[in-house]
Amino acid sequence: MPRLSTAILAFVAALFFVSIGTVHAQVPGAASAAATPAAEESAADPSLDDLISILENEETRAKLLDSLKAAAYRGPSGDAGDATGDGALFGLDAPAPEQTLPAQIADGVRTFIGNASETGSEILKSLQSSGDILSGAGALDIPEILKAVLPVGLVAIIVFVVLLLGRLVKAPIFRRLARQSENASPLKKLLLLVVSGLIDAFSIFLSWAAGVITATVFSNGQPGLNQQLFLNAFLVIEMIKVALAVFVAPNHPGLRLTPFSNRQASYWYFWFSRFISILGYTFLFVAPVIRSATNVQAADATRFIVVICCVLLAIGLIMKNRGTVRERLKRAKKAGDNSIGARINAFIGQIWWIVAIGFVLAAFIVWLRSPEEGLQFLTLGTLKTIGAMAIGGLIVSVLSRWIASGIPIPQSTKDKLPLLEKRINSFIPNALTVVRVLVVIAVVAYLLEAWSIASYSDWLASASGQSIVGGLVGGAIILCVGVAIYIAVSSWIEYRLNPNYGTIPTARERTLLSLLRNAFTIAMVVIISMLVLSQLGIDIAPLLAGAGVVGLAIGFGAQKFVQDIITGAFIQIQNAMNEGDIVEVNGVTGTVEQLTVRSVGLRTVDGTWYLIPFSSVDQVANYSKDFAYYVADIGVAYRENQADVEAMMMEAFEELKTTAVAENLIGEMDMWGVQELGDSAVVMRARVMTKPGTQWGVGRAYRGIIKRMADERGIEIPFPHMTVWFGEDRNGNAPPIRMNDEVVETASSPQIEAHDRKAVANPEAGPRSGDYGTTNLAGKPIPPGETDVDASGPGRG
Repeated sequence: MPRLSTAILAFVAALFFVSIGTVHAQVPGAASAAATPAAEESAADPSLDDLISILENEETRAKLLDSLKAAAYRGPSGDAGDATGDGALFGLDAPAPEQTLPAQIADGVRTFIGNASETGSEILKSLQSSGDILSGAGALDIPEILKAVLPVGLVAIIVFVVLLLGRLVKAPIFRRLARQSENASPLKKLLLLVVSGLIDAFSIFLSWAAGVITATVFSNGQPGLNQQLFLNAFLVIEMIKVALAVFVAPNHPGLRLTPFSNRQASYWYFWFSRFISILGYTFLFVAPVIRSATNVQAADATRFIVVICCVLLAIGLIMKNRGTVRERLKRAKKAGDNSIGARINAFIGQIWWIVAIGFVLAAFIVWLRSPEEGLQFLTLGTLKTIGAMAIGGLIVSVLSRWIASGIPIPQSTKDKLPLLEKRINSFIPNALTVVRVLVVIAVVAYLLEAWSIASYSDWLASASGQSIVGGLVGGAIILCVGVAIYIAVSSWIEYRLNPNYGTIPTARERTLLSLLRNAFTIAMVVIISMLVLSQLGIDIAPLLAGAGVVGLAIGFGAQKFVQDIITGAFIQIQNAMNEGDIVEVNGVTGTVEQLTVRSVGLRTVDGTWYLIPFSSVDQVANYSKDFAYYVADIGVAYRENQADVEAMMMEAFEELKTTAVAENLIGEMDMWGVQELGDSAVVMRARVMTKPGTQWGVGRAYRGIIKRMADERGIEIPFPHMTVWFGEDRNGNAPPIRMNDEVVETASSPQIEAHDRKAVANPEAGPRSGDYGTTNLAGKPIPPGETDVDASGPGRG
């Protein structure tokens, strides 16, 4: 890690030197302007001054001669490599040999070292010329300067009084806007912040207009030059402060979108606004006034002294807040966040003060080398940087708040589509995260171009840049359209499956819609992936051919898988089972919970979940198809009268129609009579048609009524008997039976039996509604157990 930090610091330092050299290349005549500031007025043509300075220096004169000689022997194509080739001899163009990668790297390193060396020498010359600039301070004429500034005093007083009154008027408006933005959405909060910025800018414009009117009235119809300089400086400086205030919102936390605390926002706004005011009024007002009142050297000395003071103050401010900013940037990592963002922030916290001081010194050197052009370049670069960071920061902040809060869905829509909000918020935050990363990349690219370190606009204008960007944009559009189609189709399926809206879906509709959703998702993923790869410039023809070959190989190697799909398809076509049906597959009886093309998932009565592939299914027994029968086989003793038993069974059915399971009965009971003459019982059979899947609950309720009526009427329901033999001795005598002398009589047992009979007679009593295990508390059908399905023989409920 120390080596990495050292390497990055070296790269940052080199980047500063390169940026200084780039600024020097962008500003013609920078060195001569810094070395001889008095030549600004005497020189009529800057190019002649540059030529004179080059010829006066032996080293630069020698370089100029070498360049002229090289140009004289260069071929018609302008390529120096043709000077020694056959193309130069015969006047033909010869293509330059292509450099290898090591040669390109060596050439780049050599150019970098040359630029760094030249930049270092220029910096030394600039520092040496600073003494000449500072010597102009002796030419300051204070009386003349005060005489020139006095006419501006009244205008300045009027301007700042109107500005103060505007702040008093704006205060309640800003407080109201802050209250409205407390619970507002990110977009509304951004709109309120823009409104506050426009109000602030309007107050600045009114102050400036008041100053213009005052200067016009007291100057007989036209403001003085110095008054106009002050008014222009005021307007520019205060508008920059307005942009800064919109970014940090120091006085109204409710409008703040950036992640600053109140103390930090107020602290940094205070210092940045002071720097803007000091430098702005010095360069836009004080220095021009001193130049017109005394001379150029005095104005340059004033600017130099103010810049030096600001540089020292900025370095002191950076060093003072070095630890505070470092701890804030490392706070997330110390809290246990090991994400890439937290690590990057922690690393920036270690080196930020070095980068900041390097930027301040680089800006000072750039200005020192070229006070006019360098100042213009530096000002534009700084304003572009602040603007790009402010706009990018606001966009990232709004996106972060959207990601944190999610996309709200109206309650009426949530009732119809319960999963829509979850589905949207599973896609939208990821898309917003990608957009946030793209915004950061765009801001960094714009900053590099603003400081002339890299030119991304030229790359975007090239064919390769347009191809790459067009592919990325096309892929992003395809992804967005695909996600929108997926959400729309999934929401429609969800709406069709919602029993509270529209028509209640049948079990087959639920099954087919679930299969459609799965198949559609797979198809969408494949199609969207292919289209995105095609947009990115990847030839998908080999992928399609390879997919066909792989599919053929899988078809030969995975016969069971193919058999699963084919059998499952025919089962779905024949509507053999659907979700929620009670079926028996491969000896397992349970409720169908999951049904795909290749397998079925069953949940048994004891909660066990079985996954059965269709390739192993020989037959399917569906207990929930159209209707069902409860077959009642009632065994009675041989001594009982058949007519009495049949009458009891019919009366029990009539009572059954008054219980909670009556809604599951479809028809009347069919009495079939004697079904079997068993070893110890005569089995009487009857049958009743029920709704599918409810026959077991109906049977439990019916058997309970039969048991109670048989007990009341004395009809014996036989059960297996056992004979106990106590043995005999050799003489054939049985031993006596040992019994307890005390017989405990339980007189309360008849009362308990009566109480139980009352409970059975009132099936509505108790916590359950008397459905006898037809459905569970969630309303889903309960699958039968082993004693329910064919426990007494074929076809019995």
